[in-house]
Order: sequence, then structure tokens, then C-alpha cells
Amino acid sequence: MVRPSLLLVVPLSLLGSNLACADFYSHRYGGLSIQSTALDPLCSSSRGLVDSLNREEQSAEFKGCSDSGPGAKLYAGWRWSPNFAVEVDLRQAATHSTQFIVSNPQLTYLHVKDSVTTRMGNAFFVGHLPVEGSGFSVFGKLGGGFWLNQLRSRQRGDVLAVFELEDGTLQPVIFPIDGVFSESTSGFHWGYGVGMSYSFGDRWTLRAEWEMFPEIGSDELFGEYDVESASLGWSVHF
Repeated sequence: MVRPSLLLVVPLSLLGSNLACADFYSHRYGGLSIQSTALDPLCSSSRGLVDSLNREEQSAEFKGCSDSGPGAKLYAGWRWSPNFAVEVDLRQAATHSTQFIVSNPQLTYLHVKDSVTTRMGNAFFVGHLPVEGSGFSVFGKLGGGFWLNQLRSRQRGDVLAVFELEDGTLQPVIFPIDGVFSESTSGFHWGYGVGMSYSFGDRWTLRAEWEMFPEIGSDELFGEYDVESASLGWSVHF
């Protein structure tokens, strides 16, 4: 799980400064952030799904799972005062992937590799606490938006079929299978975050932030999960 602690460290020298905004100017901005995201508890949900496939004449073996990794977001906003802004973004979280093998009397071998891509669009209200003359600002954000999940499943294996011949005997035949199918679901969510930004040159801003989006997803795929992210971003004022 990514944690916000490293993103929320404010130098002690800044805490002693007076809060003021005499040099602030209203601006619009746009930027890009690189993220580290975690999707919890997708792997435990996937393992539970595979375990449920085990029956008297069928076995299922869990082969691996990943529910964290890199992501990215594009964002834009308007900070009309030193303390308040609105912001929107489009982002893609880490891709969840899981693999397992199923076998039974008719399905002699089936290898399944599932991957779920999470995309999100958000709108936030952002509150800033700037520090005079330093270019630093700490902020918090609250908002919501929509999510879109896309499942891509690759299935490879062998199917056993039994045919009755003209003389009445039974002939077993094994057919290879190899296919891909996809499915999509969508919905709405809420989220919140905190971070720190540093503005310089009257045009550029660097920012570090932590964000949390609870209850993304649905039971149609792998159930609900939380999207947690830590990110570093760069933006330009215009």
C-alpha cells in the first residue's frame, strides 16, 4: 500500500513563516502526474474466486496476481484565490492481472489470464494553505467522478469431446481452444487527497500528493476495491 507520510512533510522553517498572499495572482493551470497506485483488495478477491472453482471433479490452481504499479493522470484547474481552486483530471490506474488453471473431465486444461484496466475522471474542490514568499503551499482536496473498468480475458487450453461412431463405439477427441473476450462496467465514486506544491518562475509548479478513492468497481467483475495513489506532478500556469 502506498502511504502519504512522505508527501506531507513540511519543513519546520516553513511552519514558522507568516501566511500571506500579497504576491498571488489568479491563474488557470494544466499538468501531468506520474503515479504509483494500489488496488486493494483485488488480489485477495481474485484468489477467492479461483478457490470457489474447486469442486469434486474440478480443480483450480491460482498462479499469480498483481494489483499495484504505475499510473498517470492529466489535470487542469483554476485557482481563483490564494486559498481556493477547482480541478478536474483524467487518469489511468495500475492494471490488475491474475492467472489460474482449471481442469475437469471435459476441460482437460484451461489457462486463464485476466487483466482489468481502471480509468477515472474526477472533479475536486481544492483548499490551499500558502506560505508567504516561499512558493510552497499545502493543500487538501475533496470531490468525485466516474470510473470505467475494462476486463480482458485470454483463455488457452484443451477440451475433451466424445463422438459416437457409425459402429456405435465412442471416440474421444481433444480440441485446442484459444480465445480472448472483454467486458466493461462503469459507475460513480468519491475521493479525497492531500499534498504539497511548490511554484516558481511565476509559471511553473511542482506537486506531490496522496489520493484515495474508496469503493471502485462492481460485483460484475471482481467486486469493489479501493484505489490509492501517490504521485509527483508538474504543471504550467496560463
